[in-house]
Amino acid sequence: MTTIKLFESPLINSVFIFFYTPIILIGYLGLLILLVFSIIYWIRQRNKAHRPFLPFVFSISTIVFILYFPFNWLTLNIDFRLKLSEREKVVKMITEKTIPYDLDKSSSVIIPVEYENLSAGSANVVVENIDNTTCVFFYTFRGLTDNSAGFVYVPDEKIMSKFKVGQFGASTIFYDPIEITKIADHWYFVANT
Repeated sequence: MTTIKLFESPLINSVFIFFYTPIILIGYLGLLILLVFSIIYWIRQRNKAHRPFLPFVFSISTIVFILYFPFNWLTLNIDFRLKLSEREKVVKMITEKTIPYDLDKSSSVIIPVEYENLSAGSANVVVENIDNTTCVFFYTFRGLTDNSAGFVYVPDEKIMSKFKVGQFGASTIFYDPIEITKIADHWYFVANT
């Protein structure tokens, strides 16, 4: 189950989104069965075995670990740190216009194939000019119809005062933010609904 939680983000961003719920339910069902069997073992072996409560303690510890360990934060932090220099190269290519795009037609910009792993789902990013500064959004999650999350490069951090959690329709990148978190200089994590 811990392995499933650790790879939750990559699973959701692939074809496995349709299998995600059954996989998670099977994992939690397995933990519940483990818990029930550990209780039965504890009761039956109470006077026969040395420390018969240990399987129960292990089961409870595993459940608490899975519920409270910040797997999403860990995977996002690792993803951000490992791919930061490549993302900065893409931002530089976009700001210097070595990657062709026309914001009058679309805010979605296709990035080179060698950088397609920087944005979940496909090789594109969202580019938006806010107060004459170019902001770039790399997806870490794409919902089926709406909902998205990702890392945003903001060259001028003063413009971040325009965007508030719960403010609907403020921009293409910050269309309905439920979370805006600064993760490094000029980099923010944004989750939209």
